[in-house]
Amino acid sequence: MADENVRLRAALRDLVALSTLPAGWIGIEPRTIAAGLADILTGSLGFDFAFVRFLDPSGGVTIDVTGGYASAEFMDWLQAQLSTFDESLREPIAANAVGLDDGPKSLRGVVIPIGFHAHAGLVAVGCERSDFPTQTDRMLLTVAANHAATAFRSANLISEQRRAEEEVRRARDELEMKVLERTAELQRTMAELAHMNRVATAGVLSGSIAHEINQPLSAIVADASAARSWLARTQPDIKEACDALDSIETAGRRAGEIVASLRGMFKKETQARLPTDINKLICSVLAIVRSEVQKHRVELSVQLDASLPDLNGDGVQLQQVILNLVMNAIEAMQSGEPRVLGIRSGIDRANFIRVSIEDTGMGVDPSKMDQIFKPMFTTKERGLGIGLSICQSIIESHNGRIWVAPGSERGSVFQFELPTDTD
Repeated sequence: MADENVRLRAALRDLVALSTLPAGWIGIEPRTIAAGLADILTGSLGFDFAFVRFLDPSGGVTIDVTGGYASAEFMDWLQAQLSTFDESLREPIAANAVGLDDGPKSLRGVVIPIGFHAHAGLVAVGCERSDFPTQTDRMLLTVAANHAATAFRSANLISEQRRAEEEVRRARDELEMKVLERTAELQRTMAELAHMNRVATAGVLSGSIAHEINQPLSAIVADASAARSWLARTQPDIKEACDALDSIETAGRRAGEIVASLRGMFKKETQARLPTDINKLICSVLAIVRSEVQKHRVELSVQLDASLPDLNGDGVQLQQVILNLVMNAIEAMQSGEPRVLGIRSGIDRANFIRVSIEDTGMGVDPSKMDQIFKPMFTTKERGLGIGLSICQSIIESHNGRIWVAPGSERGSVFQFELPTDTD
């Protein structure tokens, strides 16, 4: 009875020790778990030899770990036992992985599967005791094997999670790179389309541009002729000649301003974001389209708020937006009367400038309001369908917004607003 009590106390002690294994094996690599199990079997539980084989569920390398010493006879017995299992468990045990004892020690053995049908591997134990394996031995080995199976499965899950996270990270990095490349490509395409739009506008305005440049050039010729006449007199009129020369200088500067404005508008490169006076951009556009306004007998109604602050923007791009909207408004009023082009600027709300361009044309079909800024959509017979789309892209790139609404009585009002602190 006393011996039985000792065995029971020892079994309870060993069970308590085994119950602490799962916590110690959390997050541990499978080979470390196998080595720890072998050490416990040969150390804490007092067996002479232990062999642990873990199977990688993904088909990877099989993990073999031994502890203690075994005889060659016992290893032959163990290899024969392995041959009764599935093919994945039949691999021969490496000779250099086992500590052999050449003494007369005779070991009794038992093989315990790890997991259901040994799907995770097995544990083999050898012991010199004549009563090995007892029911208590089998119970302790089964508990240890089950703990190892749980820890091994957790280790595999953690490993799979890490691999999945790494794959997700790589996929995310690749996606981000593709997004950056696609964004850069779209920006290049939009810049090319914007340039095409400016070139197309130049073609439409070629007559007006020629007229605008011809005016100061004609004035220069006339004033030069007048100055020559004043100087060719018997008594040269120096004052009149100087006045004529002043007029030539003024006309020359005017021609230079027109050429500089056009060169900036129709060049392919855009400018850096700099402090920009939106009213000056509006006035420069009106100077360019002056002949178009006169040719189509359009009445101008311009109300610009002189107190507007500058905004940080690309002057070329913003000038293009205003020019597109003004030309669209003029074209919308080719038929019907009256023809009034209203342009206004002002502060719409705190830190935002609003520009509105209103016409008295036929207006935009309400059913097409939500499509008007879409690429390749046009209401013109020969339109490219990129002008308003480019306008929207430019305004949004300046952290602003653009929209269209019906006019107060007829026609349409295109409006955009921009923050004064645009980066």
